[in-house]
Amino acid sequence: MAQLAAVRAEIAPALPRNVEPHIVELAAFSAVGERELALRVWHEAREAAEEARRAMRRRLRERHGARHPGGWPLTVLFVGALCAAVAAALASGVRFDPEDTATVTVVLAGVAAATCVVVMVAARGRALNRAVIRIHGVVTVGLLATAAFAMSRDSGPLTPAVLIAAFVGVVGFVIVLVARARNAADTEAVDTAANVGLAETLPEVEAVSLRLRSEVSAALPPERARRIVELRTATLEGLSAQGILIEPVDSRTPAGGVIIDAMLAAWVPDVMNDEI
Repeated sequence: MAQLAAVRAEIAPALPRNVEPHIVELAAFSAVGERELALRVWHEAREAAEEARRAMRRRLRERHGARHPGGWPLTVLFVGALCAAVAAALASGVRFDPEDTATVTVVLAGVAAATCVVVMVAARGRALNRAVIRIHGVVTVGLLATAAFAMSRDSGPLTPAVLIAAFVGVVGFVIVLVARARNAADTEAVDTAANVGLAETLPEVEAVSLRLRSEVSAALPPERARRIVELRTATLEGLSAQGILIEPVDSRTPAGGVIIDAMLAAWVPDVMNDEI
């Protein structure tokens, strides 16, 4: 009972919203005098997860260059989309007189068009991934909207510059679409690059998990390992009985398994957790 009370006392500051199963398991390790072991495994698993993420990104860069998921073209086009959106807003005349902001509008449209050119040149006729295509489409739509507003309001001598920027955006968008359509295999490769990277890295992460579990099993006397599981299970059941929502844990998960799994899970980007 004293050990169970110690677990509950350690997690009390995190209740009711910020307690997770691995926090409970850490408290259970502490209650039986094995906190140092738990923290060592915690940090090793976390470092392994970070290294796995770096290794995956490194492989993607080596294989696809700038076209890898999250490559610099995405950032460049994000800047272009922002410029195009602001240019369209200024050209619309909703809050500002278009004549007063004509020069700024042209500059922004020019920057947006330039980002399209930069990405098009960098691609060198090769397929770009879906994320890049989507944001390129946003840039193009923004430039077309800017041109439409400029023509409807007859912004004077600067209108041709906006039209040219829109033309560049459309041409760039068409070229990157053609590149995707022309080489289906390359298109599939860049579209599935992240998934392939996950699949290639997963066995390495699983190997680390098995190694760390084995180390914990070897370091803990059997009766102490069983006690950690009992404390963890009893605490989680108690929290659930109090109406505190917490992720369920299989009672057969060995001592240390919850911490290891939670820390290693960090290697997968949050937006891709459903892919594994």
